[in-house]
Amino acid sequence: MKKIEQLLKYEQEILSLQYTINLLEWELRISAPKKSEEDLIHLITKYENELFQMKTSTKYGILLQEIVESIEFQEIEVPEQRYILDLLKRYNEDKKIPSDFYIEYAELKNKSNIAWREAKEKNDSSLFFPYFKQIVEMTKKCYRYIDSETSNLYDVMLDSYEMGVTSKQIDPLFEELKKRILPLIPKTTVFSNVPKVTCRDSELIECAEYLLKYIGFDMNRGALGIYPHGFTEKLGPNDIRITFRHTEDPIDFVTTVIHEGGHGIFEQNMKESLTKYENSPLNHLYALHESQSRFYENILGRNKNFWIPIYDKVKEMLHLTIDLDQFIKFLNCPNPGLIRVEADELTYCMHIILRYEIERDLFNGNLTVEEIPSVWKKKMKEYLNVDVENDIDGFMQDVHWSEGDFGYFPSYLLGSIYDGMFLDAIKRDLGDIDFLLKEGRVQEITDYLIKNIHQNGGAYTSNEIIEKLCGFDITIEPIARYFEEKYGNK
Repeated sequence: MKKIEQLLKYEQEILSLQYTINLLEWELRISAPKKSEEDLIHLITKYENELFQMKTSTKYGILLQEIVESIEFQEIEVPEQRYILDLLKRYNEDKKIPSDFYIEYAELKNKSNIAWREAKEKNDSSLFFPYFKQIVEMTKKCYRYIDSETSNLYDVMLDSYEMGVTSKQIDPLFEELKKRILPLIPKTTVFSNVPKVTCRDSELIECAEYLLKYIGFDMNRGALGIYPHGFTEKLGPNDIRITFRHTEDPIDFVTTVIHEGGHGIFEQNMKESLTKYENSPLNHLYALHESQSRFYENILGRNKNFWIPIYDKVKEMLHLTIDLDQFIKFLNCPNPGLIRVEADELTYCMHIILRYEIERDLFNGNLTVEEIPSVWKKKMKEYLNVDVENDIDGFMQDVHWSEGDFGYFPSYLLGSIYDGMFLDAIKRDLGDIDFLLKEGRVQEITDYLIKNIHQNGGAYTSNEIIEKLCGFDITIEPIARYFEEKYGNK
């Protein structure tokens, strides 16, 4: 048997086990009875241990190394070569993490997530804070195992989410963008009368399916669920799950669904040859992934022309009483507020910069866990002139930190920066984007993104894609210009 065939057989075992874990985690989050949670966590932890042993076995490492050095390796396509090289890189990193520690950490993250949900339900941050402190300490240990030499621990975390990106690169980008957008943000809340709608879960799911199909998501390979926080989970190449909150806010609903749909379209349109692997590179290019979800949510989904062909149908489904112009006004009005996932595209940038600065300082020793709630409140007042009255709407509002996902948040804003550059490229290659949207031809834009980004599944880094598609390095100029043209006179 050829070495590549041996690897693919081994990868299939890894993928099957990962599918099982993902499915169990979906059940834990979405539909499991409360009294079953401990049993599910125990089962997930058992399988996480088996998966970790498979991904760090000497047999696996030797096989990867032999393939990289073989003639066979030179005969496969470049994206597949890059996948295998990344698998070897991640193997060498994971091998440094003690097995006992990894399992303890995996179990803690699931328990922490449950504590976070309970704390939010009961509006009691004390139920979560002890887990939060443990998560921070164990996350530090985990990344120190991976890299004990790099002095900037946060850079090690950033690299695990967006390969090659460091705080030295992010700092000037975010600082420059901050200077450009802060003058555009109103100093007070502009409106508080977003129309409320009352829909059953089934009605929201029906509308979500309609929107997802419209932008190009294949519902034959997808499923939906209700959860306190929107997310997209790839269980397998033909099983992409999307969640959204049950909300009375139609703006929050449609932007969440379209955002998560962007993630799902990316996952569904990788080359089949790459889905045979454990999707390793894409798991370390989160800013590229977020660029796609935010492109659909903001660049397309907040454009009036996107809604012209479909608004009457959506209005009927959600029992809305406002006309299209009012709906678009709510979609595009800068409105400082407490909650990141409810933020407009402009103030959203400051929500991410706040989180980035806290994470960076926390893991570089300039901030303690105990100081986070007060620093959060101070920065929210400084950046958005918003008062934070409780931790549930403060540092606890997002699911990420409960699961140890430190270093993820910058991906959202990096993704928006990429979007400005991608928008210019699409206009150059496809013409007037407003015309395409007004004509209901959003699929042509989806096809363009699939061809130029999605099909290679993250085999190429964001820098490489941007250089090839746009012809120059990452810059905030296109997205800053987009914001200034759109919001500069408001």
